[in-house]
Amino acid sequence: MAPADKKRLAGRRISAVACFDSFAKTAMTLLSACRKEGAETTLHLLETPNRSLSRRQRLEIRRIDPRITIQQGRWDGFRKLADGMAGSIDVLYLGLDGQRSRDGLLQLKAVWGATSQRPVLVSAYPGILFRFALEGMLDRSGVDLLCLNSQQDLDTYRRGCAALGMDSSNAVLTGLPILWRVEKRKKEPEISSIVFFEQPSIPVHPLQRRYLCRQLKELALAKPETPIIFKPRTSSLERTLHRSHGEMASVIDRMSETIPNLQLSFKPSLRLLRHCGCAITVSSTAALESMAMGVSTKIVSDLGVTETLGNHFFAESGCIASFEEIGEDPFTPTHDKGWLNANGLQPQGLETFLSAVLDCLAQGVGPLQNNSIGPAAWGSTCWQSFAIKHGGRRMLSSGGARSSQLKRHQTRSLIRRIRDALVGFGWLSNLLRGR
Repeated sequence: MAPADKKRLAGRRISAVACFDSFAKTAMTLLSACRKEGAETTLHLLETPNRSLSRRQRLEIRRIDPRITIQQGRWDGFRKLADGMAGSIDVLYLGLDGQRSRDGLLQLKAVWGATSQRPVLVSAYPGILFRFALEGMLDRSGVDLLCLNSQQDLDTYRRGCAALGMDSSNAVLTGLPILWRVEKRKKEPEISSIVFFEQPSIPVHPLQRRYLCRQLKELALAKPETPIIFKPRTSSLERTLHRSHGEMASVIDRMSETIPNLQLSFKPSLRLLRHCGCAITVSSTAALESMAMGVSTKIVSDLGVTETLGNHFFAESGCIASFEEIGEDPFTPTHDKGWLNANGLQPQGLETFLSAVLDCLAQGVGPLQNNSIGPAAWGSTCWQSFAIKHGGRRMLSSGGARSSQLKRHQTRSLIRRIRDALVGFGWLSNLLRGR
């Protein structure tokens, strides 16, 4: 912690909003760094419909820094919350997924208008960018400071902005924030466990998930003296940003009744990694934490290496392995340290973030555009105006992926369903077609 007379953010008020556990943990990491530099910090946990955080998730979020104030609310109250922020806080971190980043920026434009007395807007990622990377970055391009994980991400963002005639100087390379607080393990555990870290939506197919459970069972049977731990992403009672299939945990739980060394654990990932000899996953961010701690890390290759699985991100990491290879030698680290440093681990990332925030505060920020559209990354002015006029804010904030249909479109859909149900009645079909 910086000495009292050198706290660079003393007197500053910094807030964050987040809807989901992974984003909230990243928000707490950023807020903690600011608090240690003297800032007054607050996290606003905004729940969304059918995605309420569990008590366990809230405890894990608070554990990152118990001295940070946490307030709870709802996402549909974001606009009212933001209304009181202009002129009262200095920095606002948007811990939001891409769709809500767009929605949030549009709401902030509506609330703050042309005022220059607004907070510096910051965005960062809670995990690796392995799908829709440029799209996600451009969703967040309207912020004043965009924190990116790797040089590759930064280069991709710059190319995308250049193609659209946009300034990309708001992006800085900070590395993955959750790795800032990860320290290399000083000693090996007395009993090394093997931990499989589940993801909520990967792999997608039930047969693939059943295969993974079967392989973990066989691994446990082959190594009866080694604890084989399955770390679910969530429990069946918890909801997150992603749709969690959940049945893997229940299958492992049933298997554990007859296989003593096969276990379920809901302990925080870092706590499990401290006692872990080998971390296995398909493509979880936990793999980066594991490598940063010096733990042997294995990325499952049995199902292939594809964008759908996300494990293509780790293709050059040195960690790709089949379950057969894992069984032969689970505890020898094989990851490439140079790859890790290029793909998320930035030793100076924390200082880069703080320096960038201080630069933004020193330079000041201008007003958000006083129109109702977003940055050029979201499309031309003509398209954005058309989208909002005919589809509302939701049309633009979803990137056009889910159209907010007008009543006449719903009527057409009804006519189409009736028509399809009457196939064979040519004259009536033609009548309904308007012929």
